[in-house]
Formats: sequence, structure tokens, C-alpha cells
Amino acid sequence: MIRNTMKTIEYSAVAVLSFLCLTTESAWSQQITAIQGGTVLTMAGETLERATVLVRDGKIAEVGANVRVPGNATIVDATGKYVMPGIIDAMTYYGIRPFELNDPSSPATPQNRAIQAYYPYGDFMRGTTGISVDKNLISGGVTTVYIAPGDRQVIGGQGAVVKTWGPDFNSMIVREPAAIDMTIGETAKREDQNPTTRMGIAALLRRILLEAQEFSGKMEEYETKQAEGDPEATPPGRDLGKEALRRLLSHEIPARIEVDYLDDIRTAIRIAEEFGFDLILDSGLGAYKIKDVLAENGIPVVLGPPTHPFIIGGEVSMNADLYNLMNEYNAAELSDAGVKVAIGSFGFGFGSFGGATQGRWLLIEAAYATGYGLSDEDALRAVTINAAEILGVDDRIGSLEPGKDADVIVLDGYPLNIKTWVDLVMIDGELVHERGN
Repeated sequence: MIRNTMKTIEYSAVAVLSFLCLTTESAWSQQITAIQGGTVLTMAGETLERATVLVRDGKIAEVGANVRVPGNATIVDATGKYVMPGIIDAMTYYGIRPFELNDPSSPATPQNRAIQAYYPYGDFMRGTTGISVDKNLISGGVTTVYIAPGDRQVIGGQGAVVKTWGPDFNSMIVREPAAIDMTIGETAKREDQNPTTRMGIAALLRRILLEAQEFSGKMEEYETKQAEGDPEATPPGRDLGKEALRRLLSHEIPARIEVDYLDDIRTAIRIAEEFGFDLILDSGLGAYKIKDVLAENGIPVVLGPPTHPFIIGGEVSMNADLYNLMNEYNAAELSDAGVKVAIGSFGFGFGSFGGATQGRWLLIEAAYATGYGLSDEDALRAVTINAAEILGVDDRIGSLEPGKDADVIVLDGYPLNIKTWVDLVMIDGELVHERGN
């Protein structure tokens, strides 16, 4: 698939030298790569036939049918294939040890950060040194994931957007914190401590947010006095949880609230309106029932996998009426109403107990949704640019446009055909997967 120009030996030497010196930037990302001849789905409103995606220094340099390719470029022949942005899994618990997802110390821990439990070393929890590509995940073309704390708490903590590979840990982080994850519903009700009811969940959320508002007011007063040169300006005491929630209240990051039932969705909306923060709904089995309200308020939804949307295992076993909420037209109804929709695997990485098999099938999940009314364009957007916009990282990923990260996949057929395979994956211009190797 890949043929090099006359500079092959030169670049091979650079690659070896880079490896031996343990540099953080690979030779591949420092050179110019041209993916030529494929059907390019830019996810920016254009489909280009027999086009070229030019990558320079890990970024998209140019996309088009008449791109001038420098003589020193490495050529990827994509003739007869499809080229598109890397797949984005908008909701996962991937790379976090299962028993560390939920903190039993309290029903609300906004200070907790999922990134501090993220373990990409070895082969994602299968090794101790270095960062390796998880072939189970990367073979599905997944280049970016949102990692979240668990859903057994009312406020679980802060999630992050990370790449599925990088030369070092920090290079994998796209946005952190990216949101504060909350849950309203059965899984957040606790038998061992409060809250034990939906009323208790709502009251707890309001109390904590009120305290965060008061803290924010004190911080603003201190910052004003400090800016005015007041020598007696004294900051309030540090509080990591309230500091995190202050970022929520100031619109730096949104709340992601996992909800399914209509009453829980309405509670989430009411609390978001009361405290004025940005809201994303996760799971949303019953979201279609309130689609017009979601559209009117610009509230996006990250749906669970359409083939098995019951991502809350305990709740399914206890509440058979969740099955009555299931509507395989959910994604289509939401999208048609004007709600921005993404699809997340809500998948785990079980380390030595099993690979990340859920996330690798996101394109198939998107294809399944087209059988129930979702357009092909909206299905592809749900795992690319829509996901990037919902995650607040569309300035870097989600579409093939100049200046964005060179997260690119090449497929041997149409992306929504279940017979299609991902042939090649690049992250930040780095070749990280080639089928058969």
C-alpha cells in the first residue's frame, strides 16, 4: 500500500536514529505524506473523488483533487478505497481499571479526574512500560476516545478526551478536563448511603452546585480586589471539588449527565437551566420522547450502541420497563428534529481479561442506525465531526481540513458496509496500524 520516493533510505535512517534516541516525535510525523487516489469523506461537507490528503508535520496540510505533491513525500496509494477522519468514541471507560471507575467514599466527587486513572502503558493495561497500540481498538479506526469516571455516583468526576496512541502520555491528551460526569437515575441511587431516591439525587446536586456558586462568588470578589491592588485581598480556602464546578458554572466545561427516563431527562434540563451550565446527555434511551425540547435548547445526546443500548447493566435487570423505552429509531428521530447526536460505545478495556471489542465496532453501530432511518451522512457524523463538536475538540479533530491533526483512516470499502475493513490508521501523522501487520 505504501511506496516511498527516492528519499526512502534517508527517512529510514531518520526513523532508526529517532528510535534509538527515544525522541518524542517520530520520523513519520516529521516528513510529508500524501494519501492519493481515494474517495475522501472530509466530514466538512464535501466528498472528493480520486483526491489527495497531504500531511505535513502531523497536521493536515491540504485536501483536494488537484493537490501538488512534493517530490520528497511518502505516498500512500488509496486508489479504490475510502479516506476519512479517525473514528471518535464519544463515551468510554476505556483504559481505566474496572474497579477504579467509582469512588465509594462519597456520592459526589467532582474533584476526581479520570485522567489520573488512565493507563495506556504496554498494550493498555497489559504491560508496564512504553505506550503501544491496542490492536482491538485501533483496527476499528478509533483514534480518539472520551474517558469518564463510572456512573454509580451522582457526580463521578472529570472526564477527558484522549488519543488512542501517542509517543508519550501528555501527547495523548486532547482536552482535560473535558466535562464533569454526573448520573441521574437508578445507578446513582445507593443502598449503603444517601441519596436513595431521585428526589435525593436532585437535592444533592442542587446543594453542591449552590455551594459551588457561593465559592465562585468569593473567588470573583478576591480576584477583583487583587486586580485593584487591594493588599488585604484574601482568597477563600482551596477546595478542589468547588474549583472543578466553578469551571462548569463559567462554561469552561459542560456537564455530561447520564439519563434514560423522561423524568430524569427533565430533571437534568431543569437543573442545567437553574444553574446556567452547558449540558450533554449520555445514554438517552428515552431522549426521542423529548426531542423537540432538546433541539430547542441545543442539548446534544451521546447515545449508547444502537445494537445494544442498555449500557446500564444493573438497571436493566431491575427495571424491565427500560425495554419499553428502547426505540431503534432514536438516533434518526433526534437527528431529524435537529438534535446533535454522537454514538459512544460506553465500552471498557478489561486489560488481561479482554480487549476493547466494543469500541472497534462503532462504524458497524453507525451502519445499523441507518437501517432505522438515520441518514448515511448523519451516521458518519455521529462518529466523527458531531462527536468532536460535542467533546469541544472540533478545532483539532473530526474532519479532514487543513490545520487539523492528521488522524486519518483508509478503508477498503464504503465505511458503512459491514464487509469493510480499516486498512490503515494514522494518528498525528504517524502510521499506527496497517491491516495484516
